[in-house]
Amino acid sequence: MDGLSRARAARTAVDAVVIGGGAAGLNGALMLARSRRSVLVIDSGTPRNAPAEGVHGLLSREGVPPAELLRTGREEVRSYGGRIVADEVTSAAPAAPSPEGDPRFTVTLADGSTVHTRRLLVATGLRDQLPDVPGLARHWGHSVVHCPYCHGWEVRDEPIGVLAVGPTSVHHALLFRQLTADLVYFTRGTTWTRTPELVSLRAASASWTPP
Repeated sequence: MDGLSRARAARTAVDAVVIGGGAAGLNGALMLARSRRSVLVIDSGTPRNAPAEGVHGLLSREGVPPAELLRTGREEVRSYGGRIVADEVTSAAPAAPSPEGDPRFTVTLADGSTVHTRRLLVATGLRDQLPDVPGLARHWGHSVVHCPYCHGWEVRDEPIGVLAVGPTSVHHALLFRQLTADLVYFTRGTTWTRTPELVSLRAASASWTPP
């Protein structure tokens, strides 16, 4: 790339591309935009908490539907000049630096277009990998939950079953045990049955079953 082309690229690069437009990505974009940085948020529109009825544990936004939280966040980012693009990032790679040596990146989107940026903020979050249990996925985020702090209040005092999926599952059950007196721990044939936590779970009067 010659000096003229590099200078042109430097002028057209945005200050920051935010990959992922969930709460974390939008908050990062908001702060950057308020600092008068040119910001582009690229989001596929598939947030992890989409199945949930409400967001919990977020001060002043308790119970707000996830879609409403994102809508409000996008409006706030746009109010400071930030841009939101509905697309997916397929690659992000280093590009030729600016004439002054400042880093540059090329971000390629699923539609084939590219964006040049000075900095990247990756806020793609996580994806839940559910146990291979028939019928479980369609109830995810409603009658099937994973976090006692995010969803525990909504299922308090109800019968709760905890599926063992790993070594920390017993601890998970203990957290839910404080929310209900009727808890069943499903071992699903796992070998995590001789831990100090399991002794504590039994002492807490929870029941456990094989698969």
